[in-house]
Amino acid sequence: MKRLQGRVAVVTGAGSGIGRATSLALATRGCHIAVVDINTESANETARLVRALGPQASVHTVDIRDEHAVTALPGAVLAEHGACHILVNNAGVTSAGVFEYESIDDLRWIIDTNVWGVVHGTRAFLPLLRQADEAHLVNLSSMVGLLGLPHNTSYALTKGAVRSFTEALRSELVSSGVGVTAVFPGSIRTNITQAAGGTHAGLLGRMGSHRLAGVALRSPDRVAERIVRAIEKNRARVVIGADARLIDLVARLFPGRSGLLGRLTSRLVR
Repeated sequence: MKRLQGRVAVVTGAGSGIGRATSLALATRGCHIAVVDINTESANETARLVRALGPQASVHTVDIRDEHAVTALPGAVLAEHGACHILVNNAGVTSAGVFEYESIDDLRWIIDTNVWGVVHGTRAFLPLLRQADEAHLVNLSSMVGLLGLPHNTSYALTKGAVRSFTEALRSELVSSGVGVTAVFPGSIRTNITQAAGGTHAGLLGRMGSHRLAGVALRSPDRVAERIVRAIEKNRARVVIGADARLIDLVARLFPGRSGLLGRLTSRLVR
C-alpha cells in the first residue's frame, strides 16, 4: 500500500500480544483501528493506547469462531469508520501434546479458532477490501506452518492450513487491488501459552512464564513492525526470528526429515 495515513485497519486478537503491537504500529503510521478481541477489557486498553497516539479506535467484542458474529462485523466497522482498507487475521490459540491423546473437543477448539476464524474474517471483509482503492490482507501462520513439529501436531495442522490458504488467496487476488501476506513468526513473547490446550498445556504454560522467557522470546513489537512493512511493500511472506528462519531452511533442504526433531522433543517432554 502506498499510503497508510487515514486508512482503517481491522485487527483481530488485538487485545494483547502481536495484535496489540500491530494495532499500535499501524496507529503510529496514522491508521484508525477497529480493535477486535474476545476480551472486552483488554480490547478497551488497546483502543485507549491507539487513541493516545492520535488515530480513532473502535472496540468490537467478537469470538472469531462465531460465523454470524464475524459476518456482522464489517457493518459495525463501517458504522464507526466508513471504510476498511486492512485486515489482520491475528487471533489464535495454541496447543501442545501427543496427537493420539488430544481430545476431539481440543481439536475442534483449535481448528475453529485458527482456521475457521481466519476464513470467517476473510470472507466477511474481502468485499470491503475489494471496494477500496488499495487494500491489504494479513494472515498469521507460524513457523510450524513451514514445517510440522512433533508434539505440536494440532497447532501445525491449523497453521499449515493458514499458510496454504493465504498463498492460494494471494494468487487468486493478484490482479486485484488487494495485497495478501502470510506471516510466520518464531517464538514470540505473548500470553498465548497461558491459555494453551493439549496434553502438554501445563508444560507450555510454564515455559512461557519462565523468568528466562523474556530474554529468549522476541518482543511482539518486532513482529508488528515487520507486518507493517509487509503491508507497505506488499510482501507475500514474512519469516520472523532465527528459529523460524532455521525451520524454513530445514523444510527446504530436508523435506520430510523430521524424525530427529521427534526424538529430541520426546526426550524434552519426558
